[in-house]
Amino acid sequence: MTTRKDYYSTREVARLLGVTDRTVRRWIQNGLLKAVRIKRKWLIPESELKALTPRLREPEFSVSKVVVYVYRSMTREILREEFNEVSNISINEEANRCIKAAVKFKWRVVEVIRDIDYTGRERNGLTRLMKLAKLHEVDAVLVYSKKEAFGECSRFIEEALEALGVRLIEVEKLLL
Repeated sequence: MTTRKDYYSTREVARLLGVTDRTVRRWIQNGLLKAVRIKRKWLIPESELKALTPRLREPEFSVSKVVVYVYRSMTREILREEFNEVSNISINEEANRCIKAAVKFKWRVVEVIRDIDYTGRERNGLTRLMKLAKLHEVDAVLVYSKKEAFGECSRFIEEALEALGVRLIEVEKLLL
């Protein structure tokens, strides 16, 4: 039998990561965090917490509240499949890597926005992102890759965020 130190409750993990208990439960439901359910409680293995802290280089600016933004165009995914191109990582893995970066630098994740576009025209997540920026709810936006998240509009979106006082942080470039 394992000791209590080997597993943490959702409440303990939330306190350690600076997020809400509800956020931790959402991460478990979305497969971003592995956990074991015993009766009515979720228990997170210590190894899973250690995995949340990858080796990253320290950014040169201070941030406290972040929003994670990941985007997938299903029309682009269909084209990739037709030409036998495989996407480097899944949308969940992108979100997971951004969350791990936030945990590493002790940034509070305000929200994780997964923007999945089936028509090639809808960007409801981007609308939500800009609303959070306008309301000064976040200091920075974490994306795994600007190119994946914003495509050709990345420079325009970055400038719009900077005008609102919000930094755009590319996690891919923080990885060692």
